[in-house]
Amino acid sequence: MSRRITVAEYLVRRGLPADWAYRSPLGRAAARIYRATYGREPGHALQLIHGRFRPVMAYAPGEQHVLTEAWEAYGCTAGRYAPRPAAPARRSGPVWHGSGDAMRWTPPTGPLRSHP
Repeated sequence: MSRRITVAEYLVRRGLPADWAYRSPLGRAAARIYRATYGREPGHALQLIHGRFRPVMAYAPGEQHVLTEAWEAYGCTAGRYAPRPAAPARRSGPVWHGSGDAMRWTPPTGPLRSHP
Protein backbone atom coordinates (compact mmCIF):
# COMPACT_ATOMS: atom_id res chain seq x y z
CA MET A 1 0.00 0.00 0.00
CA SER A 2 1.45 3.36 -0.98
CA ARG A 3 0.25 5.78 1.68
CA ARG A 4 1.11 9.44 1.40
CA ILE A 5 2.94 11.07 4.31
CA THR A 6 2.42 14.55 5.74
CA VAL A 7 4.94 16.74 7.56
CA ALA A 8 3.29 15.95 10.91
CA GLU A 9 3.70 12.20 10.34
CA TYR A 10 7.30 12.74 9.27
CA LEU A 11 7.99 14.66 12.50
CA VAL A 12 6.51 11.84 14.58
CA ARG A 13 8.82 9.39 12.80
CA ARG A 14 11.75 11.64 13.73
CA GLY A 15 10.69 11.61 17.39
CA LEU A 16 9.18 15.10 17.56
CA PRO A 17 5.59 15.99 18.43
CA ALA A 18 3.20 16.35 15.48
CA ASP A 19 2.36 19.90 16.61
CA TRP A 20 6.01 21.02 16.68
CA ALA A 21 6.25 24.82 16.61
CA TYR A 22 8.27 24.81 13.36
CA ARG A 23 6.03 22.35 11.51
CA SER A 24 4.55 24.91 9.12
CA PRO A 25 7.87 26.47 7.98
CA LEU A 26 9.30 22.98 7.51
CA GLY A 27 6.31 22.12 5.33
CA ARG A 28 6.80 25.26 3.25
CA ALA A 29 10.48 24.39 2.77
CA ALA A 30 9.52 20.86 1.67
CA ALA A 31 6.95 22.20 -0.81
CA ARG A 32 9.52 24.62 -2.24
CA ILE A 33 12.03 21.77 -2.72
CA TYR A 34 9.32 19.58 -4.27
CA ARG A 35 8.38 22.30 -6.78
CA ALA A 36 12.03 22.81 -7.72
CA THR A 37 12.59 19.05 -8.12
CA TYR A 38 9.39 17.94 -9.87
CA GLY A 39 8.12 21.17 -11.44
CA ARG A 40 4.59 20.76 -10.06
CA GLU A 41 2.62 21.10 -6.83
CA PRO A 42 2.81 18.32 -4.23
CA GLY A 43 -0.28 16.24 -3.47
CA HIS A 44 -2.77 17.28 -0.82
CA ALA A 45 -4.46 15.58 2.12
CA LEU A 46 -6.87 16.78 4.79
CA GLN A 47 -5.58 16.87 8.34
CA LEU A 48 -7.35 17.80 11.57
CA ILE A 49 -5.59 20.91 12.91
CA HIS A 50 -7.03 22.89 15.83
CA GLY A 51 -10.46 21.28 15.43
CA ARG A 52 -10.80 21.87 11.66
CA PHE A 53 -9.85 19.79 8.67
CA ARG A 54 -7.29 21.74 6.68
CA PRO A 55 -5.52 20.90 3.41
CA VAL A 56 -1.85 20.00 3.88
CA MET A 57 0.83 18.81 1.50
CA ALA A 58 1.24 15.04 1.29
CA TYR A 59 4.09 13.13 -0.29
CA ALA A 60 4.15 9.67 -1.87
CA PRO A 61 6.62 7.08 -0.49
CA GLY A 62 8.98 7.72 -3.41
CA GLU A 63 8.90 11.46 -2.73
CA GLN A 64 9.82 11.32 0.96
CA HIS A 65 13.37 12.33 0.16
CA VAL A 66 11.93 15.84 -0.20
CA LEU A 67 11.02 15.85 3.50
CA THR A 68 14.52 14.66 4.42
CA GLU A 69 16.09 17.39 2.27
CA ALA A 70 13.82 19.98 3.87
CA TRP A 71 14.78 18.70 7.33
CA GLU A 72 18.48 18.97 6.49
CA ALA A 73 18.04 22.43 4.98
CA TYR A 74 15.69 23.85 7.60
CA GLY A 75 15.46 21.54 10.60
CA CYS A 76 19.01 22.12 11.76
CA THR A 77 18.37 25.88 12.14
CA ALA A 78 15.07 25.63 13.99
CA GLY A 79 16.78 25.23 17.37
CA ARG A 80 18.45 28.63 16.98
CA TYR A 81 15.17 30.50 17.31
CA ALA A 82 13.33 30.93 20.58
CA PRO A 83 9.89 29.34 20.75
CA ARG A 84 6.89 31.60 20.32
CA PRO A 85 5.88 33.38 23.52
CA ALA A 86 2.77 32.09 25.20
CA ALA A 87 -0.44 33.92 24.42
CA PRO A 88 -1.40 36.45 27.09
CA ALA A 89 -3.94 35.28 29.60
CA ARG A 90 -7.49 36.17 28.68
CA ARG A 91 -9.14 38.61 31.00
CA SER A 92 -12.28 37.33 32.52
CA GLY A 93 -15.29 39.54 33.12
CA PRO A 94 -16.98 40.14 36.43
CA VAL A 95 -18.01 37.00 38.25
CA TRP A 96 -21.73 36.47 38.77
CA HIS A 97 -22.58 34.45 41.85
CA GLY A 98 -26.28 33.96 41.17
CA SER A 99 -28.01 30.90 39.82
CA GLY A 100 -27.86 30.05 36.13
CA ASP A 101 -31.64 29.91 35.89
CA ALA A 102 -33.20 33.20 34.73
CA MET A 103 -36.60 32.23 36.17
CA ARG A 104 -35.13 32.05 39.67
CA TRP A 105 -33.42 35.42 39.68
CA THR A 106 -32.77 36.95 43.06
CA PRO A 107 -31.84 40.59 43.51
CA PRO A 108 -28.37 41.34 44.83
CA THR A 109 -27.97 41.92 48.55
CA GLY A 110 -26.12 45.24 48.15
CA PRO A 111 -27.67 48.70 47.71
CA LEU A 112 -29.83 49.27 44.63
CA ARG A 113 -28.30 51.26 41.80
CA SER A 114 -30.09 53.52 39.40
CA HIS A 115 -30.30 52.44 35.79
CA PRO A 116 -27.84 54.32 33.54
